[in-house]
Amino acid sequence: MIEYRNHKFNRQEIILHPGDYFCSQENIVISTILGSCISVALIDKMNGRGGMNHFLLPNLSINNPENILKNKSSRYGVFAMELLINELMKMGSNKKALIAKVFGGGSVLNFENQERNVGYMNIQFIIQFLANEKIPVAASDLGEYCGRKIIFFPDTGKVLVKKLQSRKKIDEIRKEELETSKRLVNIQKNREIVLF
Repeated sequence: MIEYRNHKFNRQEIILHPGDYFCSQENIVISTILGSCISVALIDKMNGRGGMNHFLLPNLSINNPENILKNKSSRYGVFAMELLINELMKMGSNKKALIAKVFGGGSVLNFENQERNVGYMNIQFIIQFLANEKIPVAASDLGEYCGRKIIFFPDTGKVLVKKLQSRKKIDEIRKEELETSKRLVNIQKNREIVLF
């Protein structure tokens, strides 16, 4: 997570990377850049607060549920969503009052098999998760062959989306996602050594 002053919006800006989440009711912006990853902005309009996350994969391992329980990382959707919801509830939000805006799941990693497409798996996960939690989706921009820059205003719930479709930008996003995926695999293989 990076924080700096955004002069365009005259607000502090929090920039999220995979595994980050942030909640606030202050006059700030929360932003991130997505490829196949997902970001969910949860909004509590009644109290003028919200939060956003950025996760890389739905679960640690679909085939190994014991592994999921040992490695609760917010890079995985199931934990990223729980952390985001819990943080807003700690701030005084009622879960029943939350609405979601969902972004990402682009097809930037070029898997031929739809079942192995990370963006597709992330989209299927988040739609099902929000339905199970009874959190309504007020807006979404999902899928396609593009990246996205997301800017979220937690005090108002407003979200700006810029699609990143240039070949160069998509290649940069793909490279970053592949490097992050490799680091996660190394962490799983070698529990004593954490590469970052």
